[in-house]
Amino acid sequence: VVRQLLTESTLLAVAGGALGSLIAACGVKPTLAILPVSLPRSYEIGVNLPVLVFAFGIAVAVGILFGLAPALKSSQSSLGETLKEAGRTASGGRHRAQNSLVFFQMALTVVLLTGAGLLLQKIRQLWNTDPGFDPHHVVTFNVGFSSSAARTGAGTRHAYQQLLARVRQIPGVEAVGLTYVLPLTGDDNITPFWTGNQRPAAPQAAPRMMVFDTDPDYLRAMKIPLLRGRFFTPQDNLKSPCVAAIDSEFAKEFFPDKDPLGQNLTFGWTPPIGPCRIVGVVGHVRHSGLSVPGAYTPDQSYFPLYQVPNEYWSEGQLGSMAVIVRTSLSPAAVMPEIRKMAYGADNHQTVYDVQTMEQLLSDSMWPQRFPMILLGIFAGLALLLASVGIYGVISYSVSQRIHEIGIRMALGARKRDVLRMVIGQGLRLALAGLTMGIAAALILTRVLSSFSDLIYGVRPTDPLTLTAVALILIGVALLACYIPARRAAKVDP
Repeated sequence: VVRQLLTESTLLAVAGGALGSLIAACGVKPTLAILPVSLPRSYEIGVNLPVLVFAFGIAVAVGILFGLAPALKSSQSSLGETLKEAGRTASGGRHRAQNSLVFFQMALTVVLLTGAGLLLQKIRQLWNTDPGFDPHHVVTFNVGFSSSAARTGAGTRHAYQQLLARVRQIPGVEAVGLTYVLPLTGDDNITPFWTGNQRPAAPQAAPRMMVFDTDPDYLRAMKIPLLRGRFFTPQDNLKSPCVAAIDSEFAKEFFPDKDPLGQNLTFGWTPPIGPCRIVGVVGHVRHSGLSVPGAYTPDQSYFPLYQVPNEYWSEGQLGSMAVIVRTSLSPAAVMPEIRKMAYGADNHQTVYDVQTMEQLLSDSMWPQRFPMILLGIFAGLALLLASVGIYGVISYSVSQRIHEIGIRMALGARKRDVLRMVIGQGLRLALAGLTMGIAAALILTRVLSSFSDLIYGVRPTDPLTLTAVALILIGVALLACYIPARRAAKVDP
């Protein structure tokens, strides 16, 4: 008997392990397709043979272990007791082991579903977060100029000005801007600075700020609000006095009690640039991402590109800048015309790294979205296992209680009474697992929020998430119980 039961469980484990290995091998490409581009070394991900063999071995070992326990139990049972349990008046055993497994499956499912639900709430919260600009209908790209156009700093500057002028003529284009650093791309331009005449002894002792080198139309292309003063104009060039703009956070921190307009700002390493007169205050942009306030978002300032000395252009430091195009049409409809304009002016020019700001905004949420996808997959698998477990336990219980159910119906029990009895048995299991799972989920999410920013700003006790998890679990449990309950109600006394 032991040999027979072990053979059955081993065959099931081997078949399941083989199917799982096949799914793992075939699932690599679809998984890579949903991975974030920014994930380090994602190109190295593949099926690892030692890991696959290890997982297959674990599957077979678990199958043998869980087949051995009931096999040994059956070999030690009393023949007399077994015959008594199979009698017409017996109510069947209390299958505590099966109930315990289902209980823990349900609890684990609740934990995973709660984690995925909280991450989904976090992503919804991020989508509603104001990044400081309007990402809709904005496309960005870079241009590689020919060596003849970019031979000198003045030539590179002139090539960009000509390109922007041609793109502005495209129907549907509302604004065209230019910037050295684009938000949400991971690039930065951090530099020391000081205000007024209080120059620090060394640049290392000075505070740091983010500098956006932009053209006059950058604010209009990105729809960054101008709060005070003015932004740059075409007259802010190498022949005019140095000017700069700062963001609202900069003004709040360094000019809390006075007007920042007209104040002097000096920045840069050696030699520094300035002093520049602050002419405007603009809204703060979430440059590093939308996730948490603790992310590195330094004070921000803006400097006119056309006041950047020619040597910076000729050295190639500003030779690869992002062009921002705001359009009333879809970016896909405008890009062919933009490419035609770029290639029509010079066949040696290339347009590359084409992205929409909505795409960049979406990519910035991958630190939350990717764990949510993984947790969602695991939660779905756990939910499937839990529902199969409930179905198996209830179905087995019904088969063991056929005689009892027949006697109940012969004594006057109606079909709905039998349905209620069987479904109630399954619901008690589900509710017990749900209670345990919610308690475990609350503890784990509180621990997670204490050392991770994944669910920052989302309450671990979010009632919407917990209610949705409870309804999903109870609904699945009802569905899993209904089939054996209906079969029990059809018993002929």
